[in-house]
Amino acid sequence: MKRSFGVFVASFAAVLVCSSARASTVFSIQPSTVTATSGSAGNALDVVLTNSGPSSITVAGFTFEVSVTNPGITLTGADFSPAAFPYIFVGDSYYEGLSIPLSFTSGQTLDAGDVYGIFGSGVTVASGQSFALGRVLFDVSPSAAIGAFLVSFTGGSAVGDANSLSDSSGGAISVDSFTGGTIEVVPEPCSIFLVLVGLSALAWRGGRRLGNAGGF
Repeated sequence: MKRSFGVFVASFAAVLVCSSARASTVFSIQPSTVTATSGSAGNALDVVLTNSGPSSITVAGFTFEVSVTNPGITLTGADFSPAAFPYIFVGDSYYEGLSIPLSFTSGQTLDAGDVYGIFGSGVTVASGQSFALGRVLFDVSPSAAIGAFLVSFTGGSAVGDANSLSDSSGGAISVDSFTGGTIEVVPEPCSIFLVLVGLSALAWRGGRRLGNAGGF
């Protein structure tokens, strides 16, 4: 009985070890927080793929969909010039080679995708390695609400419907987790200056009134 129990414990521990060693891929927004002023254009954030599993994977295609919660923020497009990490298909992008945009929708929700330029091949992503899937550009309306607003991975009835990876044979590679980000909208500098000028004027008038009252 003790021996059977020991075998069971050992088997259970082996299962846990194997489970923890399972391949894992992550889609994330980087940097996690992007600051943009109201009335600004051409702001950017990156969509990044990270292989956090123990084994390498070969990626030959991807799609992603991101959405923002502030209607004053417009996602205008995605390109092949990320800042956080190298673009995954740099020099071998099918769409870039044909001068086709990386993104195919825009607005409060943006969809994008690309494939490796040589059929039957792809890019090897080693364990612990990260590549960018694109740089997402956005504009902020002058009337946009001020504050922190989420950028999330979205799509259909499940996030995985619009966020995917494929290997060199066209088979699906599971995307295991999604980490969104935040766009912090702040007032444009001239607005802050006008507020400070207004407060200074009010303080000056208040002090003058107190001075006149003391004269009586």
